[in-house]
Amino acid sequence: MRGGENEVIKLKRKEECCGCSACQQICPQSCISMKKDIEGFLYPLVDKERCINCNLCNTICPIINHTEWDDAIIKSYVGYSTNEEIRLKSSSGGIFSVLAEYILKSGKAVIYGATLDKNQKVYHMRIDSISNLDLLRRSKYLQSKINETFKNAKMDLEAGLDVLYSGTACQIAGLKAFLRKEYKNLYTIDVLCHGVPSPKVWNAYTKWQKNKNNVNIREVYFRDKESGWKNYSMKLVFDNEKNYIKPHGSDMYSQVFLSEICLRPSCHECKFKGLNRLSDLTLGDAWGIDKCMPEMDDDKGTSVIIVHSIKGQELLSKIKNAVNIMEIDIDKILPSSSDSRKSVQAHKRRTQFFKLLNIFDYKIFSIWKQYVRCQRIKTKIRKQ
Repeated sequence: MRGGENEVIKLKRKEECCGCSACQQICPQSCISMKKDIEGFLYPLVDKERCINCNLCNTICPIINHTEWDDAIIKSYVGYSTNEEIRLKSSSGGIFSVLAEYILKSGKAVIYGATLDKNQKVYHMRIDSISNLDLLRRSKYLQSKINETFKNAKMDLEAGLDVLYSGTACQIAGLKAFLRKEYKNLYTIDVLCHGVPSPKVWNAYTKWQKNKNNVNIREVYFRDKESGWKNYSMKLVFDNEKNYIKPHGSDMYSQVFLSEICLRPSCHECKFKGLNRLSDLTLGDAWGIDKCMPEMDDDKGTSVIIVHSIKGQELLSKIKNAVNIMEIDIDKILPSSSDSRKSVQAHKRRTQFFKLLNIFDYKIFSIWKQYVRCQRIKTKIRKQ
């Protein structure tokens, strides 16, 4: 499906495709490719001349075959790594790093997760060494390209390796659908997700920053904690060693992302939010920990950990000596009203925003504040 063009894949609306790429990877003819639409999001496009109508793409699609099931929660916790260095390198409490290290120490394991390359593109990659774990740490506020990692993970599983695969809930659902059977040596972690913004918007932002500073970006930290975990900042490290650091409340990209104006259409009808998840564990930020369990908050980052399976509970128990962890009522730390448990509404000016983006490209970030201010004034006038 690309804007409703395909007749082979039974998805007719963009809101029905989460971009997990399971259909592309399952196709025996390799006749499905993931192509960008005008907003910068990837959708499957079928080469009908090569298609043999095997229907595998529809058989394994996690949205077409999605069914409601009872909430699967064994227990919920808040916690953080007792290793100060790991915790400070992580966006939240460093729990993912501790779990990944434990699995890798067996010597017969691999980890799949999202990384940010030197061109500021986010994609999934495979690592088999603790020395490369930093590539997968920290939040990336973009939808990661899965590439061939479902196929590669299956080969690793069949070869007897322990595999830890991390991603958003829809990506984990895509992986499970692609595999079509359970593996004892597969561990899955999904992250609490607000929604995924358009890569086209991110590309415009980085281009804007490069032009404004006349230098290339070397490193990106979406959630820098130098000013504290709660007051995190966007941090860019340039080739000239200078840094751009702005609190998320005043950074342009963070503002656009958090406004819900540039999210993938499927994020507004997400099938994979709530507490009924296919992963073994869900990890995220324990926002509100200062109110419901202040003894676990020192503003260095605390994670919420939701256990969905016995396998997940057993894995968590293996790292108990490397973490500070306490059980908590999930509704206290993650209320039912939170964006991680329900779809966010589409911004009413979303269509206008993407029109502006296509007209102004990276210069949209020079007019963003003016645009928002203008719209607020118009709204205020209409209400009078």
